[in-house]
Amino acid sequence: MRVGSLLIGRRKIMASSLFIVGEIGVNDYLVSLVGNLTVGEVETSVVPHIVAAIRSTVNEVIAAGATTVVVPGMIPLGCEPQLLALYQGGGGGGVAGDDYDPESGCMTRLNGLAEHHNRELRRAVAELRGAHPGASVVVAYADLYRAVADIVASPGRHGFGGAPLAACCGAGAGAYNFDMAAFCGAAGSTACADPSAYVSWDGVHFTEAANRHIACAVLEAGAPPAVSTAPMTWPAAAEAGRSRIGCS
Repeated sequence: MRVGSLLIGRRKIMASSLFIVGEIGVNDYLVSLVGNLTVGEVETSVVPHIVAAIRSTVNEVIAAGATTVVVPGMIPLGCEPQLLALYQGGGGGGVAGDDYDPESGCMTRLNGLAEHHNRELRRAVAELRGAHPGASVVVAYADLYRAVADIVASPGRHGFGGAPLAACCGAGAGAYNFDMAAFCGAAGSTACADPSAYVSWDGVHFTEAANRHIACAVLEAGAPPAVSTAPMTWPAAAEAGRSRIGCS
């Protein structure tokens, strides 16, 4: 009797919670590229496994009782200071040293990898929705790529400074302020005076200001139609999130 009531209680908690599955894959792709796989080889041999793992995980949390699941896409990898510094001037992995977008300064081939991942992930999300067509489950895709690319393209419009590809904290020289041998927190590294003016905190992770902008952009972008019978509908979750983090 007690076991049954505990299971019912667990499913109620699962049904009234918002689950975020991701962002997943960045480290896997980085390790693969450092291991001398080309971008094309990563797209054909690694991306399918990552997307399949995400799809499997979403199915597992739904089977456990989740009714509202958000699946974040991948950020534009070619705009990350860590990767820009790593491949500056060329660095293997099929990434050329002159492979830069002339407007953003991001590496186009790495961004292409992220875009490929996101196309496959959106297809998987569509399949998940088809597998759970009832009125009790919402599976939403969160477009992190567009949110970050928007900041990089127009940092001033979003309250950031003029160096969206540089880390706030680090000891690296040059445009990206990143050196893996002198990571943020290591001897010789320093932090900028105003982290809120930067997109990247340490070359890998976003600043609080950037995370707030990304979250607001995702919440305001909308999602699949409201599911009125779901205990936690997307509109309700989105509105609660906007209020909590102070989206304008």
